[in-house]
Amino acid sequence: MQINQYNVSVMEIEIKNEEEFLQFIKPKIPLLKDYLLHLKGDVTRKIENFLDMNRVQYVKNLDLHRLKRVKKQELPIGVDVCDRVVRSGEEIVTRNTVLCLKRVNDGALIKTSGNFIALDSMDGTAECSGNFMLFKKGPKSKIIFHNHVLDNFIDGHLYKVSLDEEGIVIEKIKE
Repeated sequence: MQINQYNVSVMEIEIKNEEEFLQFIKPKIPLLKDYLLHLKGDVTRKIENFLDMNRVQYVKNLDLHRLKRVKKQELPIGVDVCDRVVRSGEEIVTRNTVLCLKRVNDGALIKTSGNFIALDSMDGTAECSGNFMLFKKGPKSKIIFHNHVLDNFIDGHLYKVSLDEEGIVIEKIKE
């Protein structure tokens, strides 16, 4: 078995009127070839033929927002406080909220079903399925929130990642 992972830019478009969609999309074809279009609504055969002819990749009416259905969960009250550097090769796996007061090195793994908070630089891998994450992204970090790899961060900024009814919300707290 061979597995490849890719990051894909997806543009979601809800179609209500065929002609309006075609007028909108025609001048943007060169830009859209780098995207996967997620088409919702009334996707007609004419629209499909147009996109196929222009070699634009698309999918129709997929449920990409499974996270909408994830309710904020009651988490265990416990907090695991790590007041030392988490070294490369080290793993912290817990159901509690994890609070890292010092750096998380590249090659370290923190996996929690609670919340995750890193007050110093985060260069390792953090996998969280709690209600939120708060961290300062380092250049080598890998952030996974509710089984989604998140990579649209700028290094060195403090971020809060959480869930709401629309899905994953990423907020830059400060630079």
